[in-house]
Amino acid sequence: MTNLPEHWLAIMRNLRAAAFALPIALFVVPAASNAAARTLSSQIEVLDKVPAVRPEFPVPNEPDQLFFIQRSVNDNTVIYAANLDGHGHLDRDTPINVYWRWYNVDGHKKALNFLERMMAYGVRTVSSSSSGGNVVVRLAALPERVLTVDEDDRGKPEAVLRMGNHPARLVYVYLQVDDHGFMPSVKAIDVFGVDKLTGKALRERIVQE
Repeated sequence: MTNLPEHWLAIMRNLRAAAFALPIALFVVPAASNAAARTLSSQIEVLDKVPAVRPEFPVPNEPDQLFFIQRSVNDNTVIYAANLDGHGHLDRDTPINVYWRWYNVDGHKKALNFLERMMAYGVRTVSSSSSGGNVVVRLAALPERVLTVDEDDRGKPEAVLRMGNHPARLVYVYLQVDDHGFMPSVKAIDVFGVDKLTGKALRERIVQE
């Protein structure tokens, strides 16, 4: 077999990434015109600890890590880390760095491509104050929720969202992807966090009916 030039290999990799990014976006992003037609169900469960859905997958531990996203298709993981300025404070303009760890290759760091940033895994700042305090953001992967990025009692950055009636520190998100057929689809999203008031682990399962 003739070896393909590197630029063609890069195109093929981007097309494959796009194939997994687009169904995620279609699953979770509501268009204003058809939001009423879309039905999502959500169930909250209180657990003794945050479980590992796939124990064989590496658990990332990046500097200033806020949370991460795993997918059922392989162990490549999307990392969300707080972006700090030279004084150790949250950068108000770009509060979160988002990137891949390609564990199924050699664990190297890889930037998101354009489609991944815009439709699947990117971050958009909703509100921020130049005088300090928290930053409110939305994720392309969870567009109907807002996350508050701030420091915890120990001065460590954290991302907090509401899981039902519980304010929770987000730990990770797991996407159950069906990659059979021409276009992969997301069957369910599991959100794992820790209740800020009780310290209990929480799991929220979101499915589209």
